[in-house]
This record gives sequence, C-alpha cells and structure tokens, in this order.
Amino acid sequence: MINITTYRVLASVAAAVLFAGCASEPTATERDFGNSVRQMITAQTYDKSTLSTPPEGAIENTDGQMLEGALETYRATVSDQSGVDSDIIISVGQ
Repeated sequence: MINITTYRVLASVAAAVLFAGCASEPTATERDFGNSVRQMITAQTYDKSTLSTPPEGAIENTDGQMLEGALETYRATVSDQSGVDSDIIISVGQ
C-alpha cells in the first residue's frame, strides 16, 4: 500500500512534470501570431496617422463618397449567399 506521504510526493512530481511542459519557448509560428492581422489593419487604414494617435471622439470629417461606396460593396458582397449551399469537391492524387 502507498501511504499518504508517498502519494503526495508522487502527485507533486507529476504536477511539476506537467507544468514543465507548459514552460517551453514559443515556436516561430507562435511568435508570428497577430502580425498578419496588424498588417491587414495597416493596409486598410485610410488615414495612417490614426494608427499611432487615434481620435478621442467620433470621426467628423470623412469622404462621403468613399464611405458610401464601401458600404454598398459590403452590402452587395456579404449578403450574397448563392454559393454557400454548393458541394465542396476535394481532389487528391489525380
């Protein structure tokens, strides 16, 4: 039989081994997380100065035609669900 002291020592060793597995250095992929999102935000930002100093209040001066075009494009493309119910065909090794 295992007494309570031996059980506690074994449980502590097991916990230490499990926690040691979580303490590894991040991989190259993990270090790169978020960079593509930051790059996309930068590329889609109309006024680049707002990235470093964002406005405190609501945006007052905008290009109305640009915003209307963006909104119309969004409404036309996002709501188009005609291809959603089509079959997915995967060809491997042909």
